[in-house]
Amino acid sequence: MTIMSKDNSSEKINSDVRADKMKLFSIGSVVLLAAIILLVNFLFDKILGKAMTFDFSDSSQNSVSKETIDYLDTLSPDTRIRIVGLFNRPDNVASTKYQYIVPLLDDYVKESNGKITVEYIDPTEHPTIISQLDPTNSYDLANQSENFVVEYNGKIKVISPIDCYSYDEEYYRSTNNYLIVGNNTEYTFTNAMYVLTNGYSAKAYVVTGLKEEGNEYITKILNSMSIDVESLPVSENFAVPDDCSLLILNGPNSDISEKMYVAMSDYLSSGGKLLVAVDYSSVNVNENFVRLNLLLNQMNINIDPLLIYENDPAYQLSGYAYDSNVTAVEPFDEFSSLPILHATYCRSVKQAENPNSAYITLPVLATSDNAATLQVDPETGRAVDNGMITTAKYYVAMYSYVDGVDASEAFVFGTLNFTSDLYISSYGLNDYNVEFLRSCVRELVDVELIDGVNVQTKMIDSFSLDTTKSTTSASTAVLVVFMVLIPVVLIGMAVIVYSKRKNL
Repeated sequence: MTIMSKDNSSEKINSDVRADKMKLFSIGSVVLLAAIILLVNFLFDKILGKAMTFDFSDSSQNSVSKETIDYLDTLSPDTRIRIVGLFNRPDNVASTKYQYIVPLLDDYVKESNGKITVEYIDPTEHPTIISQLDPTNSYDLANQSENFVVEYNGKIKVISPIDCYSYDEEYYRSTNNYLIVGNNTEYTFTNAMYVLTNGYSAKAYVVTGLKEEGNEYITKILNSMSIDVESLPVSENFAVPDDCSLLILNGPNSDISEKMYVAMSDYLSSGGKLLVAVDYSSVNVNENFVRLNLLLNQMNINIDPLLIYENDPAYQLSGYAYDSNVTAVEPFDEFSSLPILHATYCRSVKQAENPNSAYITLPVLATSDNAATLQVDPETGRAVDNGMITTAKYYVAMYSYVDGVDASEAFVFGTLNFTSDLYISSYGLNDYNVEFLRSCVRELVDVELIDGVNVQTKMIDSFSLDTTKSTTSASTAVLVVFMVLIPVVLIGMAVIVYSKRKNL
């Protein structure tokens, strides 16, 4: 029979007590660690949530760019720009139309140093917000409950989520559904602020009612240049307003009327500025623009009724003779950082047969020396037999001006690749053709223009991590938290556990 000594019994009891204490301490340590992690996470989210939020998406969808920050830095410290979303802020913006907007607006607040505030106020719950933002009810804000309002010194601009994206126009026309291809949120909001803080410096009128496709994107471009834009519908009482700084015919598929011809002729005679863009399509293949050409002939320009056919393979795009490169002719080669531009389904633009000696006419965009023009059967879309004209260099755009006190000017394009919704939505607001168009507008509008902020369109990406951003201060902060602070806390707790265990 084994007899346990008193010392052994005491030692076992002490060992059991120590084990129980260690167990309780271990459990307590785990609970304490979990509580600390939860508390730290809560405090980070509530106190430092925005400051510790970093954008590692490939195209920085949720971060304002240096261009916007530079603009904000130019504003005086007492500037107050108010952005109001006319709805309650969504709890989760993922997969909604606000997905790329709400996080970016948070970054505006962070980077503005108090100059920008963002609020979300539902007019159905707080109807006084309507009278605060728009006392005269000029913008009908009561019916814009899903939009944003940017307000500065009593002036406002309304921004719809649909204004913040570029869409595949061809997809929309075929399916009546939107397919987003580009994120223009920063471009739209920053330039809205820019216009409000600087004011419009000119006014453009876009003629509507000539079977044109639309003017949404050219309006965005002009607005970003501080040019106010209004439609000028076709009517029996058509007249060019006195405050017109620039008159635009963007993609007309039918000719102007006699009344319009007289009104526009008077406008040009008194120093008007004109921008015309047409193309060659199945819709206008039989349209020779007789009265429009009479107007342009006054300035030594004529739009040809035939289609340009590019024979030079070096100029063709994807081997397609109707989709080609064109070259900007000196001095217009400086209008874009790339003088090789893109033209599709072009009519040639040339000097009028009976030139007006008062006007100076210059070629703007040229084909190769081996291009041709040809007649196309509107039914089949094919060239008419023996319809090709002699091979030569043709011009896709021309510029005409007259010196003097009332110095009228005009740019005339035989392609819509510089002004159409279809082209700009596909290639973006920072395309070289758009850059060229901006330069043309600056040339035409004599009043002092304030160029907007040239924010790049952000293409929709897959949110893959961009490793090139791993050296930024944002990633440094992340490294400090996860690679230093948390390990130090864990090591400290391990030391405490070891000390307690050793002394038990």
